[in-house]
Amino acid sequence: MSREGMPLVLTAGDDWTLSAAVRGLISAQWPEVITKDAAPEEIPALLARFPQAGVLLCLRPHEHLPWLDSLCPLLWGRAVRVVSPTVWYSDRMVLSCLGYRRAVSTDALSGWLPGRRAGKRKEAHPLSGFMAEVVRGAEKRRGGQELPVPGRMSRTRTARLVREVQKESQRMLPAQVTARQWFILCRLTDGMKGGQVAALTGLQEKTVSLYRRHVLCALGMEEVKSGMPLYRGVMVRESLQRY
Repeated sequence: MSREGMPLVLTAGDDWTLSAAVRGLISAQWPEVITKDAAPEEIPALLARFPQAGVLLCLRPHEHLPWLDSLCPLLWGRAVRVVSPTVWYSDRMVLSCLGYRRAVSTDALSGWLPGRRAGKRKEAHPLSGFMAEVVRGAEKRRGGQELPVPGRMSRTRTARLVREVQKESQRMLPAQVTARQWFILCRLTDGMKGGQVAALTGLQEKTVSLYRRHVLCALGMEEVKSGMPLYRGVMVRESLQRY
């Protein structure tokens, strides 16, 4: 098979170290597949050039809501997965609302790194389904298709998306988390102090702290600290935001 017709995976994201590790893992497990790193601004041109390529996005979804949204038109009908160091509740909600599959955690991949595979594994490789799609896509060799343009990022669209994700996040809460407890966590991650939230809700500050720990444990987000936004990519100063 010519190099031009070989299966190809494009990796992109804001963590070069993670992207490099993922490319190394793919090369070791699927030597017949070519991997190529892509800067975010290169994605549209590369997808047009390689219509059969699969895409692995190496990033934390809760930090990249606007960019993930803008990529949707380009990635429609293509093999796509997200690899993330965090698979928090907020990450899952962002991906779900935008139509992406659940992210593959770096923890799930770490045991498959070269030199760490002890004995015979019974479970499938976390990327096996994605890679099978990539190989099938290369065999189809689609061509002559006009690639859609990326979606436009804007403050108003991002604000609307955040509201939609927040509503969906509240709707999908596990049974052990109440809407009031979720409200308290949201205010704390917005940057409010425990005393301010206590005054707002009529609860004692100690109760607010207990609720916060309870919700974070229930959602598997123990790493989140007060003042750390749930959707960080849209919470930075406007002067730092990239559209």
